[in-house]
Amino acid sequence: MSKTALEKRYRTDTFHSKCLEGNPLNSPVERDIRIYFPPGYYENEEKRYPVIYYLHGYAGNNTSWTVTSLEDKSRAIPLDLIPKRLRKELDLDRMPTYENIDNLIENGELAPFIFVQPDGSLHTPHKDGLRDLKGDFVMKGSFYVNSPHSGNYMDYIIQDVINYIDNNYRTIPDKQHRVLMGGSMGGFGALYVAVYNPEKFISVASLSPGNLGNFDLLSWKLRVPIVERIFNKKVAEMFGDRTWADILDTVDLIFSKDKPLLPTIKRDENGKIVDMNQEALNNWQKYDLNYVIKNNPEALKQLHLFLSCEKTDEFGLSAGSETIHKTLKSLGIDHTFDFFSDPKAALSPHMFGIGYKIIPAIRFCLQFID
Repeated sequence: MSKTALEKRYRTDTFHSKCLEGNPLNSPVERDIRIYFPPGYYENEEKRYPVIYYLHGYAGNNTSWTVTSLEDKSRAIPLDLIPKRLRKELDLDRMPTYENIDNLIENGELAPFIFVQPDGSLHTPHKDGLRDLKGDFVMKGSFYVNSPHSGNYMDYIIQDVINYIDNNYRTIPDKQHRVLMGGSMGGFGALYVAVYNPEKFISVASLSPGNLGNFDLLSWKLRVPIVERIFNKKVAEMFGDRTWADILDTVDLIFSKDKPLLPTIKRDENGKIVDMNQEALNNWQKYDLNYVIKNNPEALKQLHLFLSCEKTDEFGLSAGSETIHKTLKSLGIDHTFDFFSDPKAALSPHMFGIGYKIIPAIRFCLQFID
């Protein structure tokens, strides 16, 4: 296939978000959106397709799409920066590239679909100006919630993004043919958005959800194995501490800007939290997925649900994923929980634990589409 034909099927559009107009952070309302079209989309101009919407993780934006072509230098996993001695530890055949998805569709292993990745970044830089492994400034994420402090990012997904895709491309524009997926912050967002909009989707996949309403994560020490392997322990500690501090800072901004939690935390001589402002903590916990699900117990019963997490996730999300699983189970919400260990994900159980599960999650979700 020619490069021009490929560019037509792997494209980035820019559109205007009405829901983000006037947002408090002055984040851009002109948003990029990455769209994958299956083989045959331009050959058969009558056929319509189901759509999978994928919400990216924290620090992701319109320059770091999660699913891309192998040739795309802006891919989220910077393989060109990983030394060759480490690449052999990865299972790249399981990564969700457009080429791999093309092959699965052409071989009949997946039904054809349109895959959409919206930009969920606040486009507000890391509080200390931290850069990622590619040298780009880390950007704060929206967590895909409606907040008076950051903007209406849930409405942006449900109204602006879905309407743009349905109005401009050959979708099947109904619940039965629409899927919501996400990883990390996007895994949180997928569940959160689905709870409040179950009429929009037939199935939802939440991969390693970043449920930062979880009190225990206030004291988490982030250490990313791949950073230590590429650099050293000291760099990994610096990167982990600064990354985690910024994530917590962002959560405080979105969940409780008018009553910040972090400045009120008091610790004893061993670093254990002994006190904090209860009103601020309540603001955080209102966004906790367990709280949200328990207060809307019928919502997710209308969906087919996939939840997964690698057991050694370095962001501390495995315990939280188990808690979500237990909450779903206690409420009688049918779901598949894939709680796994994968030696091939050891360089980053979080990043690769999500990456390796995207295609299985797609397969899970597509089975419920007519």
